[in-house]
Amino acid sequence: MTKKIARSAMRDRLTSLDEVTYNNYSKQIEVQFLRHIMDLDVSTIGLTISHFPEVDTWSIIKQLWSMGKNVVVPKCSPSDKSMVFYQIQNFDQLERVYMHLLEPNPLKSKAISPQEIDILVVPGIVYSETGYRIGYGGGYYDRFLTNFSGDTISLAFDIQVVEFVEYDVFDIPVGKIITPNQTFLCKQIRQKDE
Repeated sequence: MTKKIARSAMRDRLTSLDEVTYNNYSKQIEVQFLRHIMDLDVSTIGLTISHFPEVDTWSIIKQLWSMGKNVVVPKCSPSDKSMVFYQIQNFDQLERVYMHLLEPNPLKSKAISPQEIDILVVPGIVYSETGYRIGYGGGYYDRFLTNFSGDTISLAFDIQVVEFVEYDVFDIPVGKIITPNQTFLCKQIRQKDE
């Protein structure tokens, strides 16, 4: 199955989730993720501002703020498919951009370097247990990850984790995937498969 077909099929499955199921699954993922964060000595977490049917990050961001963590979100540059992360302390620092996405307003927030991000939550639509992912087709994270040395985690609903994902030699897998029911230690799974 090609990336394009897999992406489209999973998008159809996700958009069919009812609101109660979506909210329950998102809350379960949030609990697992925050428990993981509490076990680590990290201060800066990078993640996107979600929109349905992605795992809800709005509540996660509020909880991270209450824990005293620095939250940084990406500003995308469509001309060269690059991203710069900006620290936000409230949602008023966001602006609506292309495709109705919310991104940080550079006039209201401070840019930070990739080296300052301890954990990066990498979005995607389909994942393998080994951490390879199919993104939304923009290639922004693929480019960013080539120069990122921090830890990577993806948050996904159980149906998004499949047996195999088509990937290229230059694709960079994530370290962990957290779903409502389990955490995949992708790096360890990859080492077993080698």
